[in-house]
Amino acid sequence: LDVIPELQADVLTPDIALCGGGGSILRQVFFGPRGTVTPLHFDPYENVFCQVVGFKYLRLYPPSEASRLYPRERGDVLSNNSTIEPADILEGEASGAYGGETGKFCRFLEADFVEALLEPGDMLYLPKGWWHFVKSLSTSISVAFHFD
Repeated sequence: LDVIPELQADVLTPDIALCGGGGSILRQVFFGPRGTVTPLHFDPYENVFCQVVGFKYLRLYPPSEASRLYPRERGDVLSNNSTIEPADILEGEASGAYGGETGKFCRFLEADFVEALLEPGDMLYLPKGWWHFVKSLSTSISVAFHFD
């Protein structure tokens, strides 16, 4: 929203995002067509994810599953991201890309997760350190509020 300040008045910050003790809030707007994917990653801060337009699928993994999610090496600029390929885990599962004992990412299929389908007006709290994968099921607009 810093890039388009004219929109700031149209985006109200949810009260829960004001509960952090850090005093700063980072707001990000995500806009994209159907099929847009945010690869598996975790955020180093709390996140309130608000769906404004369209529908999104989210898959969430607790931090305790990190060893099965193939995180990048510490020191990597994307160390909060997974190395799993393909990045669209729904397509990867459907094609069998992760499966079998010889699969490059075979432990991934053992990871426990929960799923959510967000529609316009929904808000989801993502705790700091929780891994998540996001896929747009339609043209979509979302706003994330990151806070400490």
